[in-house]
Amino acid sequence: MNRTVIILTLLFFLAGCGSSDKRSDVEVAIYIAVDAVFEKDINKFMKIVSEDYYDNGERTKTDIREKVEIYLNRFRGISVNILNIKTVKKDNENAEVVMEVNFSSGIGKMLSKIVRSYGETYRFNIKMVRKRDKWEVIDARWEWVSIDELYPESLKVLRELFPNTF
Repeated sequence: MNRTVIILTLLFFLAGCGSSDKRSDVEVAIYIAVDAVFEKDINKFMKIVSEDYYDNGERTKTDIREKVEIYLNRFRGISVNILNIKTVKKDNENAEVVMEVNFSSGIGKMLSKIVRSYGETYRFNIKMVRKRDKWEVIDARWEWVSIDELYPESLKVLRELFPNTF
C-alpha cells in the first residue's frame, strides 16, 4: 500500500468523530470535505484545498487531487479513526488544527483481538486560510507517532477502539 497516498487522504477521512457542537468552524470545514470523500465526490472535496496549497513534500493542489483519486480508485477497507482534533490557533484569516489519527486495514481492526495490533498513528498539523468566507487547507504536515508520544486524550480513544490490545 502506498503510504504517502494513505497519509494524504487520512486528513480528509474524519467523519464520525465527536459531536458537531464542540467543533470549531475550521474543524467543520474539514468534516464537510470528509463527507465529500465518502460520497466519492472529488470536485466537492477539492473545494477545501487552496489553490495556493504547497506542503513540505512539494505537493500542490493538483498533486493532492491525483493522490486522492488514486486512493479512492485503488484502496478499500481502510479503517480511519480520529483520536483527537483541535483548533490550536485561529484569527479571522488563518487557523491551525492539530489532530491525531489512527489507521488500520479493516480486516486488521477485526482481527485486533487476535494479533494485538492497533494499526498506525499519525499527528497532523494543518494550516488553513479563510478565503471568500470559507476555510481552505493551505499546508498539511504529518508524522508517525508512537503510543508513548500520543496526547493522553488520543490514547484514551485508542484504548476504547482496541480494548484488548493494550
